[in-house]
Amino acid sequence: MTNTEYRRENFLIVVSAPSGGGKTTICKAILTRMPEVVYSVSYTTREPRKNEVDTKDYFFVSEEHFRQLIKENDFLEYARVHSNWYGTSKSFILDKFAQKKHVIMDIDPQGAEAIVKSNVDVVTIFLLPPDMQTLEKRLRERDTDNEETISLRLKNARKELESLKDYNYLVINDNLEVAIKDVEKIIKAEENRVTRYQSPIDVFYGGKTKWKKDL
Repeated sequence: MTNTEYRRENFLIVVSAPSGGGKTTICKAILTRMPEVVYSVSYTTREPRKNEVDTKDYFFVSEEHFRQLIKENDFLEYARVHSNWYGTSKSFILDKFAQKKHVIMDIDPQGAEAIVKSNVDVVTIFLLPPDMQTLEKRLRERDTDNEETISLRLKNARKELESLKDYNYLVINDNLEVAIKDVEKIIKAEENRVTRYQSPIDVFYGGKTKWKKDL
């Protein structure tokens, strides 16, 4: 056993997929299997739904508070959806990094693009069913949408696929368990990037780990 401590930087994991692609299910599975990963809690101006908990499901805030956070440049991305605001807080993400946690979130390609343009360390993963027929089948089996909504979701999927080339990784969600393990492997591989280690050679020779903030 050694007392040598190799410190690594934490990062944000962005997961995108067409509606019905399995991103919510896979993110939840990662949270249960990888204690070093936490979920990104977004800010919103909408009212809480039944059983939703403030600070756990969302940070429920007033529009005035939300606009103040915009002025303070605290959002990595934000958007207005159905008359309500939603945003990803930079300070929340950095606080979790300070706690030596990775942060995972599911978001559409437009939001992912905004996050990639920020200065936060981010890994992007696109989840895709094996084919359009499977995606349509899964949407219908959910039995939550009418025909008009299903058609819209399939149309949006075609548009979202245009952003695929901008992602770091592609995971084909044909078998859910395999897809979950693929995402786990991506996170583990990203942890071991040499660029994320803090002065590994110095540590190897018995020196003190240097944090970037100390350099």
